[in-house]
Amino acid sequence: MTLLEKLRIETRPAHDSIEQAMDLENRMTSLKAYRAVLERFYGFHASWEDRAAATFSEPDFFEPRRKADLLSRDLLALGLTEGDIADLPLCTPPVPTGSRSEVLGTMYVMEGSTLGGTIISRRMEELFGLTSENGCAYFRSYGAGVGQMWRAFRAKLEQEAHPDRDDAVVASASLTFRRMQDWICGDAPASAAA
Repeated sequence: MTLLEKLRIETRPAHDSIEQAMDLENRMTSLKAYRAVLERFYGFHASWEDRAAATFSEPDFFEPRRKADLLSRDLLALGLTEGDIADLPLCTPPVPTGSRSEVLGTMYVMEGSTLGGTIISRRMEELFGLTSENGCAYFRSYGAGVGQMWRAFRAKLEQEAHPDRDDAVVASASLTFRRMQDWICGDAPASAAA
């Protein structure tokens, strides 16, 4: 079994749980609700990216996958100020970033959600006329290159696969799904611009 197959099988319960709990299409029925979801995603990505980048220490691969700046851009387009964004709550406890395997597990969740973002971005354009220029850069993060980025990530997973590390990758992915669900769906302080 490949590492990707192991991830798909062993994280399926956590993946199904977050998909059902988040129900993003029904949750984002107004611009205010959409912005609230983006605020939560920002708090998740902003708490993770710098620590993950330092641990992964492969900038050419990691840097193009950052999303916090895209979320910040969307939030500015939707009426928040830079000060409002700086005051947004960050996810705690953050997902683990102590090892390269842990970062890969978390990246599996992040990269997988990017695939789903293509569907959400089309819906947000239909509902609100949002594009990557006016509030939907996060969900359109890789544009036409989403398939290529996913294939490159899958290749990296297989390159990094090792029996001594695979369980750590899967455990980190499962934990990331749970933490993301708790963070996105949980109760947290509203933004300063509410």
